[in-house]
Amino acid sequence: MSAEVQPSETSSPADNMDPKISSHPMYTLEPRASFTPEYINPEMREKPPTEDYFIFRPTVVQQAVQEIQSRLSPEEDGNMRSSWILAQMSHWGTEREVIAFICDRSLLVCYYDFVELGRSHVFRIPLNYIDTVTWGPLSYPKMALNKREGNAIQIKWDKLREPPSVLSWWNPWTEDLSYMNLIQHPGNPTEKNLRDMCQLENFMEQLVEIVKVAHEQSPLPGRANGLLFLERPVTLDTSLGLVSLFNHKVQLGYAKPRWRFGF
Repeated sequence: MSAEVQPSETSSPADNMDPKISSHPMYTLEPRASFTPEYINPEMREKPPTEDYFIFRPTVVQQAVQEIQSRLSPEEDGNMRSSWILAQMSHWGTEREVIAFICDRSLLVCYYDFVELGRSHVFRIPLNYIDTVTWGPLSYPKMALNKREGNAIQIKWDKLREPPSVLSWWNPWTEDLSYMNLIQHPGNPTEKNLRDMCQLENFMEQLVEIVKVAHEQSPLPGRANGLLFLERPVTLDTSLGLVSLFNHKVQLGYAKPRWRFGF
């Protein structure tokens, strides 16, 4: 029987290690005591700037336009000619972003839910009902706290309707008004095609031309037809405008990320 080979007392753990491991420069004689993992910083591509408004994010506007376009009525609307990203200013001075569609026979103003991407409310105005278009800078009473700069377009229809009642006038959600104020969206999108959709003056020019054509082709019986185009300030009859001031500062009428939430 052969005798067992005893390791010498002077041998070290490194003498019994696999030579392939001990020769690797990554490992030391005492890996647990002195080994430090290496940090790697790979090159990262620059991220495109994030849009402040959901409406300007890629494919969002396209989805909304396609959805509304599928609801068009060939008899009442005809073909869609153009779509626009604008904002509506109520008689209380509050703002709300909208998508406007100029069609052959109507103007559609869509209130789209850009958070849930589905629910929407569409307001239809027949073009031959529009009798007055006013274009000019916004004008406020002297006591108003919130005064938004820039031009606006006021679209009036059914000029024979009686003025709204006091209750309707003091109701910020009333729909008993025969006019609508549209202003330019405050956002500045990065894509050129979206910037073109935000041009309020171009929208006004195209709307005026097609309304004139609608009056010639489809006059209303028993009424004086024709469009009255005025270039003068668009007056808002607000008092102090506390509601519009809060709405403007927080931008409640615009879907955008707020404190990691979107509303």
